[in-house]
Amino acid sequence: MSEDDKQENEPDTAPDTDDQPDQTIEESSLLERKDAADDEPEVAAAKPAKSDTAGGAGDKRSKLLGNLVFVLGFLATLVLGYFVGQWVRVKFGDKPVPETGDRYHVELRGDEPQQGPDDALVTIIEFADYQCPYCAQSVEPLADAMSGYEGDVRLIFKHYPLPGHRAAAPAAYTSWAAHQQGDFWVFHDRLFEAKASIEQVPEWVKERGLDASKFGQDMESPEAKAAVDSDMLAGSKVGVTGTPAFFVNGHLYRGKRSAIDWKKIIEAELDYAKEVVDDGVPRGELYAHLMKDALEHQVGAPTGPPKAKRERRAGEPDDTSVYKIPIEGRPVKGPHTALVTVVELADYHCPYCSKVKTDLDRLLEAHPDEVRLVYIQRPLTSLHPKAREASKAALAAAQQGKFWEMHEKLFLRQLTSMQQFEKVAEELGLDLEQFKADFDSELINKQLLEDQQLADRFGVNGTPAFFINGRYVSGALGYQAFEALFQEHLAEAKQMVANGTAPSEVYGKLMAAAKTTVD
Repeated sequence: MSEDDKQENEPDTAPDTDDQPDQTIEESSLLERKDAADDEPEVAAAKPAKSDTAGGAGDKRSKLLGNLVFVLGFLATLVLGYFVGQWVRVKFGDKPVPETGDRYHVELRGDEPQQGPDDALVTIIEFADYQCPYCAQSVEPLADAMSGYEGDVRLIFKHYPLPGHRAAAPAAYTSWAAHQQGDFWVFHDRLFEAKASIEQVPEWVKERGLDASKFGQDMESPEAKAAVDSDMLAGSKVGVTGTPAFFVNGHLYRGKRSAIDWKKIIEAELDYAKEVVDDGVPRGELYAHLMKDALEHQVGAPTGPPKAKRERRAGEPDDTSVYKIPIEGRPVKGPHTALVTVVELADYHCPYCSKVKTDLDRLLEAHPDEVRLVYIQRPLTSLHPKAREASKAALAAAQQGKFWEMHEKLFLRQLTSMQQFEKVAEELGLDLEQFKADFDSELINKQLLEDQQLADRFGVNGTPAFFINGRYVSGALGYQAFEALFQEHLAEAKQMVANGTAPSEVYGKLMAAAKTTVD
Protein backbone atom coordinates (compact mmCIF):
# COMPACT_ATOMS: atom_id res chain seq x y z
CA MET A 1 0.00 0.00 0.00
CA SER A 2 1.34 3.49 -0.86
CA GLU A 3 1.67 6.36 1.65
CA ASP A 4 -1.24 8.13 -0.04
CA ASP A 5 -3.36 5.01 0.38
CA LYS A 6 -2.44 4.84 4.09
CA GLN A 7 -3.42 8.49 4.55
CA GLU A 8 -6.67 7.92 2.74
CA ASN A 9 -7.56 5.06 5.08
CA GLU A 10 -6.63 6.82 8.38
CA PRO A 11 -9.65 9.22 8.57
CA ASP A 12 -12.00 6.21 8.62
CA THR A 13 -10.80 5.42 12.21
CA ALA A 14 -11.98 7.82 14.95
CA PRO A 15 -9.39 8.99 17.59
CA ASP A 16 -9.55 7.55 21.12
CA THR A 17 -11.43 10.05 23.40
CA ASP A 18 -12.02 7.95 26.56
CA ASP A 19 -9.89 10.29 28.82
CA GLN A 20 -10.97 13.57 27.26
CA PRO A 21 -13.71 14.58 29.79
CA ASP A 22 -11.31 14.23 32.81
CA GLN A 23 -8.71 16.29 31.04
CA THR A 24 -11.19 19.13 30.45
CA ILE A 25 -12.40 19.27 34.10
CA GLU A 26 -8.89 19.29 35.48
CA GLU A 27 -7.88 21.97 33.03
CA SER A 28 -10.75 24.28 34.10
CA SER A 29 -9.97 23.84 37.79
CA LEU A 30 -6.36 24.78 37.30
CA LEU A 31 -7.23 27.94 35.41
CA GLU A 32 -9.50 29.21 38.26
CA ARG A 33 -6.77 28.80 40.88
CA LYS A 34 -4.70 31.85 39.93
CA ASP A 35 -2.87 31.86 43.32
CA ALA A 36 -1.64 28.29 42.90
CA ALA A 37 1.77 27.17 44.16
CA ASP A 38 4.91 27.91 42.16
CA ASP A 39 4.92 24.44 40.67
CA GLU A 40 1.30 24.73 39.51
CA PRO A 41 2.02 27.04 36.56
CA GLU A 42 4.17 24.24 35.26
CA VAL A 43 1.17 21.90 35.47
CA ALA A 44 -1.11 24.58 34.10
CA ALA A 45 1.34 25.14 31.22
CA ALA A 46 1.39 21.44 30.52
CA LYS A 47 -2.36 21.12 30.28
CA PRO A 48 -2.78 23.57 27.42
CA ALA A 49 -0.24 21.43 25.61
CA LYS A 50 -2.80 18.62 25.73
CA SER A 51 -5.38 21.00 24.32
CA ASP A 52 -2.94 21.84 21.50
CA THR A 53 -2.57 18.12 20.76
CA ALA A 54 -6.32 17.69 20.37
CA GLY A 55 -6.40 20.65 18.02
CA GLY A 56 -3.47 19.11 16.09
CA ALA A 57 -5.44 15.90 15.56
CA GLY A 58 -8.21 17.92 13.98
CA ASP A 59 -5.72 19.69 11.77
CA LYS A 60 -4.30 16.32 10.77
CA ARG A 61 -7.76 15.03 9.90
CA SER A 62 -8.40 18.11 7.79
CA LYS A 63 -5.07 17.74 6.06
CA LEU A 64 -5.72 14.05 5.33
CA LEU A 65 -9.18 14.85 4.02
CA GLY A 66 -7.68 17.50 1.81
CA ASN A 67 -5.10 15.05 0.51
CA LEU A 68 -7.83 12.49 -0.14
CA VAL A 69 -9.89 15.00 -2.10
CA PHE A 70 -6.79 15.98 -4.07
CA VAL A 71 -5.90 12.36 -4.91
CA LEU A 72 -9.45 11.50 -5.88
CA GLY A 73 -9.68 14.63 -7.99
CA PHE A 74 -6.38 13.83 -9.62
CA LEU A 75 -7.49 10.28 -10.42
CA ALA A 76 -10.82 11.49 -11.75
CA THR A 77 -8.99 13.97 -13.97
CA LEU A 78 -6.74 11.20 -15.28
CA VAL A 79 -9.68 8.90 -16.03
CA LEU A 80 -11.73 11.67 -17.61
CA GLY A 81 -8.70 12.85 -19.53
CA TYR A 82 -8.04 9.33 -20.82
CA PHE A 83 -11.56 8.88 -22.15
CA VAL A 84 -11.67 12.38 -23.55
CA GLY A 85 -8.29 11.75 -25.19
CA GLN A 86 -9.55 8.47 -26.65
CA TRP A 87 -12.67 10.20 -27.99
CA VAL A 88 -10.58 12.99 -29.52
CA ARG A 89 -8.20 10.47 -31.12
CA VAL A 90 -11.13 8.55 -32.60
CA LYS A 91 -13.05 11.60 -33.78
CA PHE A 92 -10.27 13.92 -34.86
CA GLY A 93 -7.09 11.83 -35.13
CA ASP A 94 -5.62 10.63 -38.40
CA LYS A 95 -7.90 8.04 -39.98
CA PRO A 96 -6.50 4.70 -41.19
CA VAL A 97 -6.64 4.68 -44.98
CA PRO A 98 -7.88 1.66 -46.96
CA GLU A 99 -5.59 0.15 -49.54
CA THR A 100 -7.53 1.86 -52.32
CA GLY A 101 -10.57 4.07 -52.52
CA ASP A 102 -12.48 1.30 -54.30
CA ARG A 103 -15.06 -0.89 -52.65
CA TYR A 104 -14.93 -4.64 -53.33
CA HIS A 105 -17.86 -6.99 -53.41
CA VAL A 106 -16.86 -10.14 -51.51
CA GLU A 107 -18.93 -13.15 -52.53
CA LEU A 108 -21.04 -14.39 -49.61
CA ARG A 109 -22.83 -17.74 -49.47
CA GLY A 110 -25.10 -16.61 -46.66
CA ASP A 111 -24.09 -19.33 -44.20
CA GLU A 112 -20.86 -17.75 -42.91
CA PRO A 113 -20.36 -17.23 -39.16
CA GLN A 114 -21.56 -13.78 -38.16
CA GLN A 115 -21.63 -11.49 -35.12
CA GLY A 116 -24.01 -8.56 -35.20
CA PRO A 117 -27.35 -7.95 -36.97
CA ASP A 118 -28.00 -8.24 -40.69
CA ASP A 119 -29.06 -4.58 -40.85
CA ALA A 120 -25.83 -3.28 -39.30
CA LEU A 121 -24.54 -0.05 -40.82
CA VAL A 122 -20.96 -1.36 -40.98
CA THR A 123 -20.11 -4.83 -42.32
CA ILE A 124 -16.62 -6.20 -41.63
CA ILE A 125 -15.63 -9.31 -43.59
CA GLU A 126 -12.52 -10.96 -42.18
CA PHE A 127 -10.28 -13.46 -43.99
CA ALA A 128 -8.13 -15.28 -41.44
CA ASP A 129 -5.92 -18.29 -40.78
CA TYR A 130 -5.93 -19.96 -37.33
CA GLN A 131 -2.19 -20.54 -37.49
CA CYS A 132 -1.39 -16.93 -38.38
CA PRO A 133 -0.11 -15.04 -35.30
CA TYR A 134 -1.24 -11.68 -36.69
CA CYS A 135 -4.79 -13.02 -37.05
CA ALA A 136 -4.70 -14.19 -33.43
CA GLN A 137 -3.47 -10.76 -32.33
CA SER A 138 -6.35 -9.11 -34.21
CA VAL A 139 -9.15 -10.84 -32.31
CA GLU A 140 -9.15 -8.81 -29.09
CA PRO A 141 -8.67 -5.28 -30.55
CA LEU A 142 -11.48 -5.82 -33.05
CA ALA A 143 -13.82 -7.24 -30.40
CA ASP A 144 -12.99 -4.32 -28.11
CA ALA A 145 -13.78 -1.79 -30.83
CA MET A 146 -17.01 -3.51 -31.87
CA SER A 147 -18.30 -3.60 -28.29
CA GLY A 148 -18.90 0.15 -28.43
CA TYR A 149 -21.12 -0.07 -31.51
CA GLU A 150 -23.66 -2.73 -30.62
CA GLY A 151 -26.28 -3.06 -33.33
CA ASP A 152 -24.33 -0.95 -35.81
CA VAL A 153 -21.49 -3.32 -36.73
CA ARG A 154 -21.42 -6.94 -37.87
CA LEU A 155 -18.45 -9.24 -38.40
CA ILE A 156 -18.48 -12.03 -41.00
CA PHE A 157 -15.71 -14.62 -40.83
CA LYS A 158 -14.24 -16.33 -43.89
CA HIS A 159 -11.49 -18.95 -43.88
CA TYR A 160 -8.18 -18.39 -45.63
CA PRO A 161 -5.72 -21.11 -44.49
CA LEU A 162 -2.33 -20.30 -45.98
CA PRO A 163 -0.44 -23.09 -47.79
CA GLY A 164 2.58 -22.73 -45.55
CA HIS A 165 0.51 -23.40 -42.40
CA ARG A 166 -0.23 -27.10 -42.43
CA ALA A 167 -2.39 -26.97 -39.27
CA ALA A 168 -4.55 -24.13 -40.61
CA ALA A 169 -6.84 -26.13 -42.92
CA PRO A 170 -7.69 -28.80 -40.31
CA ALA A 171 -8.45 -26.00 -37.85
CA ALA A 172 -10.72 -24.36 -40.42
CA TYR A 173 -12.64 -27.62 -40.95
CA THR A 174 -12.93 -27.94 -37.17
CA SER A 175 -14.49 -24.51 -36.72
CA TRP A 176 -16.82 -25.19 -39.66
CA ALA A 177 -18.01 -28.35 -37.88
CA ALA A 178 -18.57 -26.33 -34.71
CA HIS A 179 -20.57 -23.81 -36.75
CA GLN A 180 -22.96 -26.57 -37.80
CA GLN A 181 -23.90 -26.95 -34.14
CA GLY A 182 -24.03 -23.23 -33.37
CA ASP A 183 -20.73 -23.06 -31.48
CA PHE A 184 -18.42 -21.42 -34.02
CA TRP A 185 -17.20 -18.43 -32.01
CA VAL A 186 -16.18 -20.50 -28.97
CA PHE A 187 -14.07 -22.79 -31.17
CA HIS A 188 -12.83 -19.75 -33.12
CA ASP A 189 -11.34 -18.25 -29.95
CA ARG A 190 -9.93 -21.54 -28.68
CA LEU A 191 -8.30 -22.46 -31.98
CA PHE A 192 -6.52 -19.12 -32.06
CA GLU A 193 -5.38 -19.63 -28.47
CA ALA A 194 -4.18 -23.14 -29.35
CA LYS A 195 -2.34 -21.85 -32.44
CA ALA A 196 -4.52 -24.02 -34.73
CA SER A 197 -3.85 -27.25 -32.82
CA ILE A 198 -6.86 -29.57 -32.80
CA GLU A 199 -5.47 -31.94 -30.15
CA GLN A 200 -8.00 -30.78 -27.55
CA VAL A 201 -11.02 -30.75 -29.84
CA PRO A 202 -12.53 -33.98 -28.43
CA GLU A 203 -12.42 -32.46 -24.93
CA TRP A 204 -13.95 -29.22 -26.18
CA VAL A 205 -16.74 -31.10 -27.93
CA LYS A 206 -17.55 -32.98 -24.73
CA GLU A 207 -17.33 -29.86 -22.57
CA ARG A 208 -19.68 -27.93 -24.85
CA GLY A 209 -22.19 -30.79 -24.99
CA LEU A 210 -21.98 -31.16 -28.77
CA ASP A 211 -22.85 -34.24 -30.80
CA ALA A 212 -19.42 -35.87 -31.16
CA SER A 213 -20.42 -38.21 -33.97
CA LYS A 214 -21.91 -35.42 -36.06
CA PHE A 215 -18.95 -33.18 -35.28
CA GLY A 216 -16.47 -35.73 -36.59
CA GLN A 217 -18.50 -36.37 -39.74
CA ASP A 218 -18.90 -32.66 -40.44
CA MET A 219 -15.22 -31.99 -39.82
CA GLU A 220 -14.18 -34.54 -42.46
CA SER A 221 -17.05 -33.92 -44.89
CA PRO A 222 -16.77 -32.65 -48.46
CA GLU A 223 -19.06 -29.79 -47.41
CA ALA A 224 -16.47 -28.51 -44.95
CA LYS A 225 -13.76 -28.54 -47.58
CA ALA A 226 -16.07 -26.94 -50.13
CA ALA A 227 -16.95 -24.11 -47.74
CA VAL A 228 -13.29 -23.37 -46.99
CA ASP A 229 -12.39 -23.54 -50.69
CA SER A 230 -15.28 -21.20 -51.47
CA ASP A 231 -14.00 -18.69 -48.93
CA MET A 232 -10.48 -18.85 -50.36
CA LEU A 233 -11.73 -18.37 -53.90
CA ALA A 234 -13.85 -15.40 -52.83
CA GLY A 235 -10.80 -13.89 -51.16
CA SER A 236 -8.46 -14.43 -54.08
CA LYS A 237 -10.87 -12.66 -56.44
CA VAL A 238 -10.71 -9.46 -54.41
CA GLY A 239 -6.97 -9.49 -53.82
CA VAL A 240 -6.48 -11.45 -50.60
CA THR A 241 -2.98 -12.93 -50.65
CA GLY A 242 -2.20 -13.01 -46.93
CA THR A 243 -3.86 -12.79 -43.55
CA PRO A 244 -5.50 -11.09 -41.85
CA ALA A 245 -7.41 -9.14 -44.47
CA PHE A 246 -10.57 -7.15 -43.77
CA PHE A 247 -13.20 -5.62 -46.02
CA VAL A 248 -15.09 -2.86 -44.18
CA ASN A 249 -18.19 -1.97 -46.17
CA GLY A 250 -16.08 -3.11 -49.12
CA HIS A 251 -12.91 -1.17 -48.33
CA LEU A 252 -9.79 -3.33 -47.99
CA TYR A 253 -7.56 -3.08 -44.90
CA ARG A 254 -4.65 -5.51 -44.51
CA GLY A 255 -2.88 -6.58 -41.33
CA LYS A 256 -3.56 -6.28 -37.62
CA ARG A 257 -4.90 -3.04 -36.11
CA SER A 258 -5.17 -1.52 -32.64
CA ALA A 259 -8.57 -1.01 -31.02
CA ILE A 260 -8.21 2.76 -31.57
CA ASP A 261 -7.56 2.23 -35.29
CA TRP A 262 -10.58 -0.04 -35.53
CA LYS A 263 -12.76 2.58 -33.86
CA LYS A 264 -11.52 5.18 -36.34
CA ILE A 265 -12.30 2.88 -39.26
CA ILE A 266 -15.76 2.10 -37.89
CA GLU A 267 -16.50 5.77 -37.19
CA ALA A 268 -15.54 6.79 -40.72
CA GLU A 269 -17.73 4.11 -42.30
CA LEU A 270 -20.53 4.77 -39.83
CA ASP A 271 -20.65 8.49 -40.64
CA TYR A 272 -21.02 7.78 -44.35
CA ALA A 273 -23.53 4.97 -43.78
CA LYS A 274 -25.74 7.26 -41.69
CA GLU A 275 -25.73 9.83 -44.48
CA VAL A 276 -26.87 7.18 -46.96
CA VAL A 277 -29.63 6.02 -44.62
CA ASP A 278 -30.70 9.61 -44.02
CA ASP A 279 -31.03 9.95 -47.80
CA GLY A 280 -33.68 7.24 -47.77
CA VAL A 281 -31.89 3.87 -48.09
CA PRO A 282 -33.32 1.41 -45.52
CA ARG A 283 -30.80 0.04 -43.02
CA GLY A 284 -31.52 -3.51 -44.13
CA GLU A 285 -30.63 -2.63 -47.72
CA LEU A 286 -27.56 -0.50 -47.00
CA TYR A 287 -24.87 -3.14 -47.63
CA ALA A 288 -26.48 -4.26 -50.89
CA HIS A 289 -26.72 -0.60 -51.91
CA LEU A 290 -22.99 -0.08 -51.25
CA MET A 291 -22.14 -3.21 -53.23
CA LYS A 292 -24.03 -2.12 -56.36
CA ASP A 293 -21.06 -0.25 -57.74
CA ALA A 294 -18.37 -2.31 -55.95
CA LEU A 295 -15.71 -4.18 -57.89
CA GLU A 296 -16.13 -7.95 -58.22
CA HIS A 297 -12.46 -8.52 -58.92
CA GLN A 298 -9.26 -6.72 -57.99
CA VAL A 299 -6.98 -5.84 -60.87
CA GLY A 300 -4.10 -8.31 -60.93
CA ALA A 301 -5.82 -10.90 -58.74
CA PRO A 302 -5.92 -14.44 -60.18
CA THR A 303 -9.12 -15.55 -61.87
CA GLY A 304 -8.13 -19.20 -62.30
CA PRO A 305 -5.19 -21.54 -62.52
CA PRO A 306 -2.06 -20.05 -64.09
CA LYS A 307 -1.76 -20.81 -67.78
CA ALA A 308 1.90 -20.11 -68.24
CA LYS A 309 4.07 -23.22 -68.08
CA ARG A 310 6.93 -23.24 -65.65
CA GLU A 311 10.35 -24.27 -66.83
CA ARG A 312 10.91 -28.02 -66.76
CA ARG A 313 13.60 -29.28 -64.36
CA ALA A 314 16.37 -31.55 -65.58
CA GLY A 315 15.24 -35.16 -65.26
CA GLU A 316 11.60 -34.19 -64.78
CA PRO A 317 8.92 -35.86 -66.95
CA ASP A 318 7.41 -33.80 -69.77
CA ASP A 319 3.66 -33.26 -69.89
CA THR A 320 3.03 -34.77 -73.34
CA SER A 321 4.51 -38.26 -73.01
CA VAL A 322 2.70 -41.22 -71.46
CA TYR A 323 4.72 -42.89 -68.68
CA LYS A 324 4.36 -46.46 -67.48
CA ILE A 325 3.32 -46.08 -63.84
CA PRO A 326 2.55 -49.45 -62.20
CA ILE A 327 -0.42 -49.41 -59.81
CA GLU A 328 -0.62 -53.05 -58.72
CA GLY A 329 -0.62 -53.52 -54.96
CA ARG A 330 -1.16 -49.82 -54.24
CA PRO A 331 -4.19 -48.18 -52.57
CA VAL A 332 -6.97 -47.49 -55.09
CA LYS A 333 -10.21 -45.55 -54.72
CA GLY A 334 -12.71 -45.93 -57.54
CA PRO A 335 -13.85 -48.73 -59.87
CA HIS A 336 -11.46 -50.82 -61.97
CA THR A 337 -13.60 -49.94 -65.00
CA ALA A 338 -12.87 -46.20 -64.62
CA LEU A 339 -11.67 -44.71 -67.89
CA VAL A 340 -9.38 -42.17 -66.19
CA THR A 341 -6.74 -43.22 -63.65
CA VAL A 342 -5.13 -40.51 -61.54
CA VAL A 343 -1.91 -41.61 -59.83
CA GLU A 344 -0.93 -39.24 -57.04
CA LEU A 345 2.53 -39.02 -55.43
CA ALA A 346 2.25 -37.06 -52.20
CA ASP A 347 3.55 -36.30 -48.72
CA TYR A 348 1.18 -36.20 -45.73
CA HIS A 349 2.93 -33.17 -44.27
CA CYS A 350 3.11 -31.18 -47.50
CA PRO A 351 0.63 -28.25 -47.25
CA TYR A 352 0.05 -28.25 -51.00
CA CYS A 353 -0.82 -31.95 -50.92
CA SER A 354 -3.28 -31.25 -48.16
CA LYS A 355 -4.83 -28.45 -50.17
CA VAL A 356 -5.11 -30.41 -53.40
CA LYS A 357 -6.82 -33.30 -51.61
CA THR A 358 -10.00 -31.24 -51.57
CA ASP A 359 -9.92 -30.92 -55.37
CA LEU A 360 -9.31 -34.64 -55.85
CA ASP A 361 -12.17 -35.51 -53.50
CA ARG A 362 -14.42 -33.22 -55.47
CA LEU A 363 -13.34 -34.81 -58.76
CA LEU A 364 -14.06 -38.30 -57.44
CA GLU A 365 -17.43 -37.20 -56.12
CA ALA A 366 -18.37 -35.57 -59.43
CA HIS A 367 -17.34 -38.59 -61.54
CA PRO A 368 -17.65 -41.68 -59.32
CA ASP A 369 -17.85 -44.16 -62.21
CA GLU A 370 -15.28 -42.64 -64.53
CA VAL A 371 -12.24 -41.81 -62.40
CA ARG A 372 -10.12 -43.71 -59.89
CA LEU A 373 -7.33 -42.49 -57.64
CA VAL A 374 -4.14 -44.43 -56.89
CA TYR A 375 -1.92 -43.22 -54.06
CA ILE A 376 1.88 -43.57 -54.02
CA GLN A 377 3.89 -42.53 -50.97
CA ARG A 378 6.43 -39.75 -51.61
CA PRO A 379 7.53 -38.40 -48.20
CA LEU A 380 9.98 -35.52 -48.58
CA THR A 381 11.97 -36.26 -45.44
CA SER A 382 14.45 -33.45 -46.03
CA LEU A 383 11.57 -30.98 -45.64
CA HIS A 384 9.20 -32.97 -43.46
CA PRO A 385 11.14 -35.25 -41.08
CA LYS A 386 8.02 -37.02 -39.74
CA ALA A 387 6.36 -37.61 -43.10
CA ARG A 388 7.86 -41.09 -43.54
CA GLU A 389 6.33 -42.17 -40.23
CA ALA A 390 2.95 -40.93 -41.42
CA SER A 391 3.32 -42.96 -44.62
CA LYS A 392 4.10 -46.08 -42.57
CA ALA A 393 0.97 -45.49 -40.49
CA ALA A 394 -1.16 -45.34 -43.64
CA LEU A 395 0.39 -48.52 -45.05
CA ALA A 396 0.00 -50.30 -41.71
CA ALA A 397 -3.70 -49.39 -41.64
CA ALA A 398 -3.97 -50.72 -45.19
CA GLN A 399 -3.07 -54.18 -43.87
CA GLN A 400 -6.43 -54.14 -42.07
CA GLY A 401 -8.38 -52.61 -44.94
CA LYS A 402 -8.40 -49.04 -43.54
CA PHE A 403 -5.93 -47.19 -45.75
CA TRP A 404 -8.26 -44.44 -46.95
CA GLU A 405 -9.70 -43.87 -43.47
CA MET A 406 -6.20 -43.40 -42.03
CA HIS A 407 -5.25 -41.36 -45.11
CA GLU A 408 -8.06 -38.91 -44.30
CA LYS A 409 -7.03 -38.57 -40.67
CA LEU A 410 -3.36 -38.06 -41.51
CA PHE A 411 -4.10 -35.15 -43.81
CA LEU A 412 -6.78 -33.68 -41.58
CA ARG A 413 -5.00 -33.89 -38.23
CA GLN A 414 -1.38 -33.69 -39.41
CA LEU A 415 -0.34 -36.57 -37.14
CA THR A 416 3.37 -36.93 -36.39
CA SER A 417 3.90 -39.35 -33.47
CA MET A 418 3.29 -43.04 -32.81
CA GLN A 419 1.05 -42.10 -29.90
CA GLN A 420 -1.17 -40.13 -32.28
CA PHE A 421 -1.14 -42.92 -34.88
CA GLU A 422 -2.21 -45.45 -32.24
CA LYS A 423 -5.02 -43.20 -31.02
CA VAL A 424 -6.43 -42.91 -34.55
CA ALA A 425 -5.95 -46.66 -35.12
CA GLU A 426 -8.15 -47.27 -32.08
CA GLU A 427 -10.75 -44.80 -33.40
CA LEU A 428 -10.83 -46.74 -36.67
CA GLY A 429 -11.34 -50.02 -34.84
CA LEU A 430 -8.01 -51.53 -35.83
CA ASP A 431 -6.28 -54.30 -33.93
CA LEU A 432 -3.72 -52.14 -32.16
CA GLU A 433 -1.11 -54.85 -31.64
CA GLN A 434 -1.26 -55.84 -35.29
CA PHE A 435 -1.08 -52.19 -36.32
CA LYS A 436 2.10 -51.67 -34.29
CA ALA A 437 3.64 -54.86 -35.63
CA ASP A 438 2.83 -53.93 -39.24
CA PHE A 439 4.15 -50.40 -38.70
CA ASP A 440 7.61 -51.80 -37.92
CA SER A 441 7.47 -54.71 -40.38
CA GLU A 442 9.79 -55.41 -43.30
CA LEU A 443 6.73 -55.54 -45.57
CA ILE A 444 5.83 -51.88 -44.89
CA ASN A 445 9.45 -50.76 -45.24
CA LYS A 446 9.66 -52.62 -48.55
CA GLN A 447 6.46 -50.99 -49.88
CA LEU A 448 7.75 -47.59 -48.89
CA LEU A 449 11.09 -48.23 -50.56
CA GLU A 450 9.39 -49.34 -53.80
CA ASP A 451 7.32 -46.15 -53.86
CA GLN A 452 10.46 -44.10 -53.30
CA GLN A 453 12.32 -45.87 -56.10
CA LEU A 454 9.39 -45.35 -58.48
CA ALA A 455 9.34 -41.62 -57.74
CA ASP A 456 13.10 -41.40 -58.27
CA ARG A 457 12.93 -43.32 -61.54
CA PHE A 458 10.46 -40.84 -63.01
CA GLY A 459 12.11 -37.73 -61.61
CA VAL A 460 9.40 -36.80 -59.11
CA ASN A 461 11.29 -34.63 -56.63
CA GLY A 462 8.41 -32.50 -55.37
CA THR A 463 4.84 -32.94 -54.24
CA PRO A 464 2.09 -33.16 -55.16
CA ALA A 465 2.72 -34.81 -58.53
CA PHE A 466 0.28 -36.73 -60.73
CA PHE A 467 0.17 -39.04 -63.70
CA ILE A 468 -3.27 -38.88 -65.34
CA ASN A 469 -3.60 -41.88 -67.62
CA GLY A 470 0.20 -41.79 -67.65
CA ARG A 471 0.67 -38.09 -68.40
CA TYR A 472 2.57 -35.99 -65.91
CA VAL A 473 1.05 -33.05 -64.03
CA SER A 474 2.87 -31.14 -61.29
CA GLY A 475 1.53 -29.08 -58.42
CA ALA A 476 -1.77 -28.16 -56.79
CA LEU A 477 -3.55 -26.78 -59.83
CA GLY A 478 -7.05 -26.36 -58.43
CA TYR A 479 -10.30 -28.10 -59.25
CA GLN A 480 -11.04 -26.38 -62.55
CA ALA A 481 -7.66 -27.41 -63.96
CA PHE A 482 -8.16 -31.02 -62.83
CA GLU A 483 -11.64 -31.06 -64.30
CA ALA A 484 -10.33 -29.83 -67.66
CA LEU A 485 -7.56 -32.44 -67.69
CA PHE A 486 -10.03 -35.14 -66.70
CA GLN A 487 -12.36 -34.24 -69.56
CA GLU A 488 -9.46 -34.30 -72.01
CA HIS A 489 -8.37 -37.79 -70.97
CA LEU A 490 -11.94 -39.02 -70.70
CA ALA A 491 -12.59 -38.12 -74.34
CA GLU A 492 -9.47 -40.05 -75.41
CA ALA A 493 -10.47 -43.07 -73.32
CA LYS A 494 -14.01 -43.07 -74.70
CA GLN A 495 -12.57 -43.16 -78.20
CA MET A 496 -10.53 -46.23 -77.21
CA VAL A 497 -13.70 -47.88 -75.91
CA ALA A 498 -15.51 -46.98 -79.12
CA ASN A 499 -12.71 -48.72 -81.02
CA GLY A 500 -13.23 -51.94 -79.06
CA THR A 501 -11.14 -51.62 -75.87
CA ALA A 502 -12.97 -52.78 -72.74
CA PRO A 503 -13.23 -50.07 -70.03
CA SER A 504 -11.30 -52.23 -67.56
CA GLU A 505 -8.45 -52.58 -70.09
CA VAL A 506 -8.00 -48.90 -71.00
CA TYR A 507 -5.23 -48.18 -68.48
CA GLY A 508 -3.37 -51.42 -69.28
CA LYS A 509 -3.42 -50.66 -72.98
CA LEU A 510 -2.10 -47.15 -72.40
CA MET A 511 0.70 -48.55 -70.23
CA ALA A 512 1.69 -51.14 -72.86
CA ALA A 513 3.09 -48.44 -75.14
CA ALA A 514 4.19 -46.04 -72.37
CA LYS A 515 7.73 -44.86 -71.56
CA THR A 516 9.54 -46.59 -68.73
CA THR A 517 12.06 -43.80 -68.11
CA VAL A 518 12.38 -40.04 -68.44
CA ASP A 519 14.39 -38.77 -71.42
